[in-house]
Amino acid sequence: MHIVVLGVLGNAMLGALTQFLPVAAGSPFPSRVAALAHVLLNAGVIVFVPAMTWLSRPAMCVAGALLVASLVIFALSVLVAVVRGRGPRWLRGGIGVSLGALVMTASLGAVALLTLAGLVSARLDWLVDVHAAGGLVGWVLMLIVVVGAVTMPMLQGSRAPAPGAVQTWVALVLMGLLVGAWRRSEESNDVLVWTSALASWLFAGASTWLQWRARHRRNPVLVAFWTVGTIALALAATVLVAPALPRFDRAMLVGTLSIGIGLLLIVVGMMLEIFSFLAWIWLRRMVPRGRQIPGVGRLLPDGDKRFVLAAHLIAAVALLAALLAQRGHAEAGGLWSLAWLGTLVVLLRCWGRANAELPRTET
Repeated sequence: MHIVVLGVLGNAMLGALTQFLPVAAGSPFPSRVAALAHVLLNAGVIVFVPAMTWLSRPAMCVAGALLVASLVIFALSVLVAVVRGRGPRWLRGGIGVSLGALVMTASLGAVALLTLAGLVSARLDWLVDVHAAGGLVGWVLMLIVVVGAVTMPMLQGSRAPAPGAVQTWVALVLMGLLVGAWRRSEESNDVLVWTSALASWLFAGASTWLQWRARHRRNPVLVAFWTVGTIALALAATVLVAPALPRFDRAMLVGTLSIGIGLLLIVVGMMLEIFSFLAWIWLRRMVPRGRQIPGVGRLLPDGDKRFVLAAHLIAAVALLAALLAQRGHAEAGGLWSLAWLGTLVVLLRCWGRANAELPRTET
């Protein structure tokens, strides 16, 4: 799961935030810092795999240093940009809180790695639980909520949530995570669990309500990505607080629903929109003014998006079936890998369509 969270969600969210800040938050962000953060992050992920596979102490130290350096450098740079920005305060404040959660998550993860390596002595159960809640709810989900408050109306045509409602959600989640971390040190996990569940339910419910009340719906494929993703998150929250299920590993089921399906579907749907828009911007810069270029919908048509959605839905069903039946794991993993391969192919086709316009403009 760490490879997915760091390698997929990490790269996608860092890249998306870099593009979002100057446009919506009025916070210019230095591209060199973003590039450095991506390099360090991916180097850390590469080292993290053998470190955890063979429990290599030197590799754990290197992986921890690279991952913490990448996330902290990025978070602090974004915080500076947010403070200097001119966008709405509620938006910049929400991004700032999520970045604080990112720094905390990275720091706790590094301490957990050093604990596994035997270099420090700390309570691993407390570190793991607070690290997971801070990362998934405080960083990933909070950033999706704050950024989604702006992008959902733009890209999906949904109603815009009230800024006060977003601020209240952010404040309650932050308070719940802080109190939950303190209570977890006293052997009680209830506050962290219920904070994670309530935050997910509120997000899923608010998203559904805003989409249902949309005046001018658009991008139906993105809406489908978002809807299925929020449903998976709501189911994960339900499993999290439900009584123990016989035969099933609660942590694996919650992780599959939330990370393997819910968050990834939301991020993939948004990534398709962002990638095609960036390809259009690049093409607009390369082509002289006055010459027509294909629109975003032609660079990445809905048919390609539906293909990616179908591939990920098939993989999601296979993952759940393998988990519940306790068999077919290799087949499910293969389908999941093919879904990501299909996503890459679709993105490359979009880039190829943009590049194909250049020869015609140069002749």
